[in-house]
Amino acid sequence: MKRIIILLSLATSVIFANEQELIAELSSLNIVQESQINLLKVKDEGDLYMIKAEPMWVPPGQQKKSITFYLTKDKKVLLTGNAIYTNTKERVLFPLDKSILQGKEAFSYGTGPKVLYAFTDPQCPYCKKFEQKMAKLGDKYTFKIYLYPLPMHPEAIPMSKWVLAGKDSKVIGERLIALANDSTEYKNLVLTPQLDQKLTQDINAQIAVAQDAEINSTPTILDSNMNKINWSEL
Repeated sequence: MKRIIILLSLATSVIFANEQELIAELSSLNIVQESQINLLKVKDEGDLYMIKAEPMWVPPGQQKKSITFYLTKDKKVLLTGNAIYTNTKERVLFPLDKSILQGKEAFSYGTGPKVLYAFTDPQCPYCKKFEQKMAKLGDKYTFKIYLYPLPMHPEAIPMSKWVLAGKDSKVIGERLIALANDSTEYKNLVLTPQLDQKLTQDINAQIAVAQDAEINSTPTILDSNMNKINWSEL
């Protein structure tokens, strides 16, 4: 067993070293240097390199947001925008690092042995259908819930504040399920300025996690290996 672990560690080290060498090589390109960006990750996608980068500098008070672009292997053509696999129609993404999510959920729902990670918007109609189903699966799964209010849903943030204002995880979960069943109780929420500020910070932290994980729609459900799953088939 020790030998296997040592071999795996060596293989991981070699992969990491190769990636770092490639990042250093690509960072020397004029277009990268002129763009003033730091390359963070490189993924081999056959004829292309998929590259994640971040700006070297942002105005005070703003967070650095990562960008993704593509470079042909001959380093002659740089492509921007989203890439899609033609066979599955899924976006080409970097493998999600579970550490981005661990310990950062808003709350947990259920006590089942299988852990799922769920990004949900309390005003989203499809999320409500997922949550109604989730309410019946608490013995089978433990859901790590991330609240991700989207800009097109004006009531999503007030709803999220009402949910998170619950006194404990049990009440918080019950409130999310209540919203899924069209409760309007959130409209009666009265907050002190201090609690309102705290809940706003908590929601912004949830949004930041979703953006770091490159979650682009709700509901998005991930299994323990960070693979997307179809919630309707749970």
